[in-house]
Amino acid sequence: MKAVCDTMDVLEIFTISRASERAERVLKLFLSRRNIELTALFAETFILEGHNRKHTYYGIICKVSLVFERPQLASAVIQLIRSFDLTIDSFDLNLENGYKEQYHEMIELSREAKNSDIISDPTKKFRLSTSANPSQFNSLRLVHAKWVTRYYLTNLFINCKELYMENCQLKYSDYLTFFKQWIKESRLEVAKIKMKEQRNFSALFKQFKATPVNRFTHYNERLDIPDCFCYMIQQEITWIRAIVLFTPPDNLVNLTTEFEL
Repeated sequence: MKAVCDTMDVLEIFTISRASERAERVLKLFLSRRNIELTALFAETFILEGHNRKHTYYGIICKVSLVFERPQLASAVIQLIRSFDLTIDSFDLNLENGYKEQYHEMIELSREAKNSDIISDPTKKFRLSTSANPSQFNSLRLVHAKWVTRYYLTNLFINCKELYMENCQLKYSDYLTFFKQWIKESRLEVAKIKMKEQRNFSALFKQFKATPVNRFTHYNERLDIPDCFCYMIQQEITWIRAIVLFTPPDNLVNLTTEFEL
């Protein structure tokens, strides 16, 4: 059996594994010894990439692309990935209008991944459950974030390492709560949030006794900032510091822990 599998590519192995429970059990034993990178495409609107631990010397040995015609098959693919003890590296979602009913399921499935890029615009009625566990993404990008509330931002997304949100409808008080939570506790290292309108946050940061900053270095680039557009905040427990910069032309709130004064 091993000699036969050695001559097959991973796509063939995955196809055979769906033939029966016995075939899946046998092939699972074989695949557990191989390094795999998996990509699943759903009608060119949905991309799923998964891989297990890379080999110390050889890196990722096998690559495979699975193409499905219907996004409804996403949950079955993720179940298959779990059965082979693979981890999902990135989850990119861009559902067409005809598949909006799958949006909630897709968002829930995306929580299985380390990185998630949600391009689709959900239905107006879309809401995440308030009982959902906080997300632990290495990177989360929401292109249409109108549905993101203060609760989602400060409870579900605050512990992503990187957070990118566009088309937000957050209020001044929402940002106040967000920065308060970051100071209290958060693993967030980078955040870029595009506001619906320009705001003056100088009064907000006076409440935190934040340090005004006019000059800092970010990735070897020296930046000079006008008054009232940049502040430094610090976490209470870890003492980790972050720069918060407002860029008026594009109404962006930028937070980064990668800087030097």
